[in-house]
Amino acid sequence: MDNGTRATLDRSTLRERCTAFVRERIISGGLRPGEHIVEASLSRELGVSRGTLRESLRPLEAEGLIVSDGRGHMLVRELLSGEILEVFEVREALEVLAATKLAKREDRLAIAAELRQLLVPLRSLDLAFGKQIELDLGFHARLVQLVGSETLMSTWGRLIGQIEMMIIAAGPQRAADRMRYAEHVAIADAIETGDPAHVAAVVSAHMGDYCRKYIEDALADESRAKEISSPDTESPVAS
Repeated sequence: MDNGTRATLDRSTLRERCTAFVRERIISGGLRPGEHIVEASLSRELGVSRGTLRESLRPLEAEGLIVSDGRGHMLVRELLSGEILEVFEVREALEVLAATKLAKREDRLAIAAELRQLLVPLRSLDLAFGKQIELDLGFHARLVQLVGSETLMSTWGRLIGQIEMMIIAAGPQRAADRMRYAEHVAIADAIETGDPAHVAAVVSAHMGDYCRKYIEDALADESRAKEISSPDTESPVAS
């Protein structure tokens, strides 16, 4: 391996480590939704140039975890309650379509078994929050992927960043119990029945329940933010 190739690999590895670091900082709540990413301080913390840091942020922007503020700076994506509703409406339509197609397949028993196997790690009660998110979204991604439609998969994939951010914004105290084995295995069981109407009802109920919960989370956060930005302006009563 020549020096040029080694240097390219080293830079690539460094960018990947920086990307993983910032992603973990977002998932852990160290960088909150709506918070600007201060490149100068973050690059110093990581011991990299600002150019390397910017390159490491590109995958996170592509995933939808961070967005531009329109003034040359990046901030952690923040979803409002109305946006969450829109995401769930589209996500429900896509996953109902996927699950009902799978329920009509002759190999649905094998499909259900595979999906259940993906859920087994979620039985653990001490999973890290980031791992829970990975397993939860991995289950839903595989559900859609098994249909074999590139259009369906790519359309669903464009929602991943928004889905991740609503979970991250809710935080482990509110979101962790929504990503457990019992909350998902009913979908695999429904596919096994081969009854499309039943499958559609199960997936819709799953999505509707979590849509409501994440919207409630967002509304609570929006209310708190409004209270902080609008302090009591009442004049003191003269005595």
